Amino acid sequence: MGAFLWMAPGCSSDPNVEGAKLDLRNKDYDRALENVAEALARNPDNAEAHELKGQILQAQSAETPDAAEYMGMIHEMLAAYDAAMAADPGLDNSVSRARTMAYVDVFRKGIQAFNRASENPDEFSVASGYFELASEIMPDSSAPYVNRAFALLNAGMEDEAIAPLEIAIDKGDTQKNTFLFLGDIYSRQGNADKAMEVFGQAAELYPEDADIQSQLLNLYVQTGQAEQAMAEYRAAVDQDPNNEMLLYNYGSLLLEAEEFDEAIHYLGRAVEVSPDYANAHYNLGAAYINKAVQLAEQISGMDDALREERDNLEDDEISARESEMDVLAEERGDLFGAAIPYLEIAKGLVDADGADPTGVCQALYTTYVQTNQMDLVETVTECAGYGD
Repeated sequence: MGAFLWMAPGCSSDPNVEGAKLDLRNKDYDRALENVAEALARNPDNAEAHELKGQILQAQSAETPDAAEYMGMIHEMLAAYDAAMAADPGLDNSVSRARTMAYVDVFRKGIQAFNRASENPDEFSVASGYFELASEIMPDSSAPYVNRAFALLNAGMEDEAIAPLEIAIDKGDTQKNTFLFLGDIYSRQGNADKAMEVFGQAAELYPEDADIQSQLLNLYVQTGQAEQAMAEYRAAVDQDPNNEMLLYNYGSLLLEAEEFDEAIHYLGRAVEVSPDYANAHYNLGAAYINKAVQLAEQISGMDDALREERDNLEDDEISARESEMDVLAEERGDLFGAAIPYLEIAKGLVDADGADPTGVCQALYTTYVQTNQMDLVETVTECAGYGD
């Protein structure tokens, strides 16, 4: 009886592929690539040879310190793995594992370059390159796009940062800062429609976030939509009168529109409903201050007019005008005084949260000076940033 020999299809019958495997184990990468090249020259559809080429380049890149050379090898590696998958889709699992390992390594190098940029700003561009490469390896992951955008922003390349931020959001990134940075870029570039769209998306994700709401309110005012926004908020407040977020947003919009009395009313309601709402306390204090400043400007205008017209006025007319200014000046002082308790509460809440109290301290500094409480001025001088 005869015996028939049969070679399993999983084993390589190409001597160059087998030689390349041995070269790879010996870390002779150049020789390994030569062997693979010969195998592919004979059979361009050799899936094993393509995958092995990717493995060789991946191993070689790990020992390549130069960033440009490293990125070039990773690009060749990706092309080799793509060719292997095209020739044999059954390699999906092994190729996916290899790509994942490459992604982790490239992303790590991007983080390292970003950290080095604290001493050498040129590294921000290097980091951007690594993150761009990571997004090529894993195009559906939002993280490389976000990190690339931040590297570009730090490198002063604001325009180039827009696309990766947009892609990150499209890929499902929901970090607040991604929306804030993108919306802020659009806003500063005068693209109010795009900024509104971005901050609108952010507001849906973070309906109670004061930074996002503030950006939206500013945009409403800048784009002449303040009346429409106020109408919408007013209707919402009427429907849900004890919703502190709606009260705060509506009051803040009124504050932006310089409708201070209405702003004081609704912000006052917000702090009644939610006594620990630091931003509502702060904006309520700001409403009183801004109304006081408005009165100060009115008094200044009246005083200028009186000086110009004094020679043509009777004594009783002069006296009446001075009395009117005195009444307004007293009201101005009362308004500054009314702001203090809300600002003091805001500072206490901000301090308790470990947040930056500078803005609140500056507002308190103003109110203490305007109410001639110089002993209290000293208590906020340093936190207001006026220590020098």
